[in-house]
Amino acid sequence: MEELRFPSLGALACPTEPAGTELVGLHALTLYVVRHGECEHNVEHLVAGQNDSPLTERGCRQARANGKRLAELARAPAALDYFCSPLHRAATTMELLRDEAGLPVRGYVADRRLMELDCGENTWRTWSDIVAAAAKDPLWHEDSWSYRHPGGESLRMLHARVGQFLRTLRRDAVIVSHAGTVRMIRAHVLGLSKDETLIYHPPNAGILRLAGGSEKIFGDHDVP
Repeated sequence: MEELRFPSLGALACPTEPAGTELVGLHALTLYVVRHGECEHNVEHLVAGQNDSPLTERGCRQARANGKRLAELARAPAALDYFCSPLHRAATTMELLRDEAGLPVRGYVADRRLMELDCGENTWRTWSDIVAAAAKDPLWHEDSWSYRHPGGESLRMLHARVGQFLRTLRRDAVIVSHAGTVRMIRAHVLGLSKDETLIYHPPNAGILRLAGGSEKIFGDHDVP
């Protein structure tokens, strides 16, 4: 894949966000960002949000393939910091990845700010059903970024908490998380607009490397 470069480094994705919230020094880090492997709810086309389901056998293979890939990409995998969402599907992916990379399984930090978007009452529904229900709310059409799932979060809230996490990073890191969270990490690091943020669909396989204002995806082709 050709390396893509973006002119804005370390700025927040949304120009409407409060000023003075730049991610100082983030452009100097190399981040290896991984979505969890395929889960049962992915196969069933359901939105789990902050609920959970186990990795499928293919999801486990995807996680191990990313561990092998990380060992090839990073000069010293043991020198990196490791963070993941505390949800089971992300933690399991992290442990399989670390094991395949030749690292101790438990050497990572689980951070709740990396959890998937809280979909509230829309949890365990299909995305098409969620959109059909949300379309009845005028805010969905006016500003879907600020639309809050009943009993849950909005994309704006997810963007903010991911930014809070990123401000804590001090070294190059591996981050294992979820589709929504990966989108927001990418948006923060590359300074993307709302529309640019939402057109990206992170695969269950592969590693997204963010470094020096550029992104490159390795191994996003699936495993059998």
